[in-house]
Amino acid sequence: MENIRGGFVRIILFGLFAIFHLTCYSESITINVVPDHDNWIYNTGENVIFKVSVLGDIHKPFSVSYEIGLEKMSAWERGSFNTSNKEFVINGGSLEMPGFLRCTVTITDGNIKKTEYATAAFQPTEIAPTIECPEDFHDFWEETISRVRQVPLDTQLTLIEDKCTDTYNIYQVSYLNNEYKNRSYGILTIPKKNGKFPAIIRFPGAGVHPLGGNLAIADRDIITLDLYIHPFPVLWKKEFYDNLRDSPYIDYKFWGSYGRDSYYFKRVISGCVKAVDVIFSLPQFDGKNLASWGSSQGGALSIITTSLDKRINMLVALCPAMCDFTGYLHGRAGGWPHFFNQENIKNYKTEDVLNTLPYYDVVNFARNITVPGFYSWGFKDETTPPTSFYSAYNVIKAPKHVFIIPEGQHRIYPEQTEKTNQWILDSFQK
Repeated sequence: MENIRGGFVRIILFGLFAIFHLTCYSESITINVVPDHDNWIYNTGENVIFKVSVLGDIHKPFSVSYEIGLEKMSAWERGSFNTSNKEFVINGGSLEMPGFLRCTVTITDGNIKKTEYATAAFQPTEIAPTIECPEDFHDFWEETISRVRQVPLDTQLTLIEDKCTDTYNIYQVSYLNNEYKNRSYGILTIPKKNGKFPAIIRFPGAGVHPLGGNLAIADRDIITLDLYIHPFPVLWKKEFYDNLRDSPYIDYKFWGSYGRDSYYFKRVISGCVKAVDVIFSLPQFDGKNLASWGSSQGGALSIITTSLDKRINMLVALCPAMCDFTGYLHGRAGGWPHFFNQENIKNYKTEDVLNTLPYYDVVNFARNITVPGFYSWGFKDETTPPTSFYSAYNVIKAPKHVFIIPEGQHRIYPEQTEKTNQWILDSFQK
């Protein structure tokens, strides 16, 4: 019996060693895929070559498979081959019209698979939107904002004593949104010293967890307001927001999209505009320097709010969502939350939804931007595809600063935060 147990233990240990070896072996393999232009940008009709390099220990020969097509769309070319070369190229072809061409490469070595991709841009600043603008777009939003401003702010500040510093106080702020008993929330910081200060409103990315405050900027004698778009206080226990994330509430981005007055983002947008009212009601605000800042969903809300309230005099939008929803219906990528991709189209390609979305598409707000903006993104973004946000960026006529990270994915990179914050600080009028 002891021999049987000993053999069983040896088998388990051998299996664990094999799994550990495969895991470490897999992690030691890295694939790099890059277009042959350093900036990843091409003219239409120009050929792109994708350069592939495999780093780390790999058995030779190994298997390579690849797919080429428009980002987020079905591949139009697939191929595979075996090779012993750890550096090789794949001819990606070209695009005859502005857009983004993606090459996805998978390396297979026994049971190990590694996948990487790159996205080439073809004259991206000439991408035109597919979404239409309703004739009453401006009237709808003017009436909406006028109506919600008839509801008083009733601003309430709750000091968060354990997070205050020697230089600023930090509060939960709440205020009435679009109707009585319907409140919006956020984290507000105000410098402690006497004086009048500029302000930054930071809009949140998608999800249900609140931001914790723009503390790095708060230390620079700036009033900061981090908004929370859902109708809950931001000081409840983390478990509450975790439960929200794991509940159907996470699908809020689709709720009510059958009507322009019922869509979830109508309340969100009215709360964003009334946040500007909150800033202007603060006696510590200098009354002239107000910037908006956001990434992804927050990038969308930064553009939308700046379009609707001309008191904001500069904006930052990183990889904005909600741009050109209908791109998928025209054979190319559309904006988050992807109403019309393969997964969602069966539920949302209805006349009611198609009539609603133009009132919430960032493209139609972007047309009305009149202040300088700083825009930044990457070409490998799968959540907010560059095809979609260039559709909005390209219709903006106001001064534009852009910082592109070609290999960038859907995240906020430290250099984006540093550059955009410094741009805002440099732009504030003294």
